[in-house]
Amino acid sequence: MISLVRTEFVKAAVRMRSLVIAALLVGLPTLIVVAINARGRRVNNDNGEGLFRLAQQSGLLIPAAVLSAMSGFLLVVVAGTLAGDSVASDATWGNLRYVLMRPVPRGRLLVAKAIVAGVLIWTCTVLVALAALVAGIVLFGSHSVVVPALPGLSGGFVLGTATLLGRVAIATLYVAFGYTALLAIGTLFTTLTDTATAAVGATIGVYIVSEILDSISQLGTIRYGFPTHYMGAWQSMFTDNHYSSDMVVGIVVQLAYLVVFGTAAIIRFRTMDIRS
Repeated sequence: MISLVRTEFVKAAVRMRSLVIAALLVGLPTLIVVAINARGRRVNNDNGEGLFRLAQQSGLLIPAAVLSAMSGFLLVVVAGTLAGDSVASDATWGNLRYVLMRPVPRGRLLVAKAIVAGVLIWTCTVLVALAALVAGIVLFGSHSVVVPALPGLSGGFVLGTATLLGRVAIATLYVAFGYTALLAIGTLFTTLTDTATAAVGATIGVYIVSEILDSISQLGTIRYGFPTHYMGAWQSMFTDNHYSSDMVVGIVVQLAYLVVFGTAAIIRFRTMDIRS
């Protein structure tokens, strides 16, 4: 299993697509940080909204602000691409039958591909946070953050440097884990079609629809089962100075999607026709 994961990882990591994604996920956070710094210098008393309101106080908070901006769309697109492309790309190139000629059970191969996609998704999320952290420290330094009593914020507390680093690490891990459902859904879709673009588009489409439906409060408690409902639960660590219980619920929801869609993907892959 280890050798299979290693082979699939090397194959996925050295592709030009992966290198382009890595460059994008380093360059864009850096550009965002530079833009925050430039606007802060040019416009007096313009503190932005949400986490961006606080980000200029310390570079240690910059990764949280960048993750809040990128986790809702760009990282979804990246994660959906990595998850939905894993099997369908082999089918598109016409070499899936040759991949399965190796003496490896289909279920094990699919799990290996899912593990590789998951590792790459986590790597991409961590890469965004690290790029933002480095650029933030360079431009804003590493200081404590004072959260004032402002509308929309609990306010009246201080986040020290050690606390900021710890919570940024937790936020990064939570955001990365928040794509577990997307990984499972993408793994299923990639076994349902021979076209990689169709699998990727369907995976990303599910998350976009989930975000749209989640914004409709009239749906009530139904929204709690959507894979995107708890994606932003980590932000209360910085704005309200407490760990929300929604983070635990969000983890449970992600695991539920992993079990249901992951099992369906394995069943489908074991029975799919690879002769085409």
